[in-house]
Amino acid sequence: MSAREILVLSREAMPAGWLPREGAVALAWERVAAWLDAAAAACRWMARAEAERDPRWKQPIPYLLLRDAGGAVAAYERAGREGRLHGLWSVGLGGHVERTDERPSVAATLLACARREIAEELELGPADPPELRFLGVVNEDVTEVGLVHWGLVLEARCGTRPRPGPELGGLRWLRSEEAAALPLERWSRLALGLLAETHASGRPAMRGAAAEGG
Repeated sequence: MSAREILVLSREAMPAGWLPREGAVALAWERVAAWLDAAAAACRWMARAEAERDPRWKQPIPYLLLRDAGGAVAAYERAGREGRLHGLWSVGLGGHVERTDERPSVAATLLACARREIAEELELGPADPPELRFLGVVNEDVTEVGLVHWGLVLEARCGTRPRPGPELGGLRWLRSEEAAALPLERWSRLALGLLAETHASGRPAMRGAAAEGG
């Protein structure tokens, strides 16, 4: 059986300002998408086991903050495949970009991954797709996990609270300040700060082809 391949980006080719040692950067999706598509040569498919050991490459991860109509944030305790994060709480749904997500452009590929993750992790009817809003990026080069990953943070707003899948057992809906009081993984703490920073700006939701990853 062939090794599982995931999308990676050359760290050297990425804008330095998008890779703080530990921080979040508010960005417009149009700017990020334009860079991703222009820098397609800096992207490649790599066996996941190899990518996890090579900090010259960053694994882009769509990181979705799930919110209900009242603004509550979904939080859950980590217990999935990433053992290095077990025991910590998260407000982000996300995963690696895989070959099955591939679309004609890099930006569309990342959004297809985001939609797949939502479909896999939540029980949502076809008439109730979440409204997506891109907030920016998060990065930390402090931990072993952070060195090889890069988060693209999206708010996913649902009209009704979806039922969680098996990996999200114990999912709780909390006010942002309640979620911030939990023992959170680093990305979640950064993403909550980004949410607070950008939401007052009234950034529009992603619609049409952009929202669908097409």
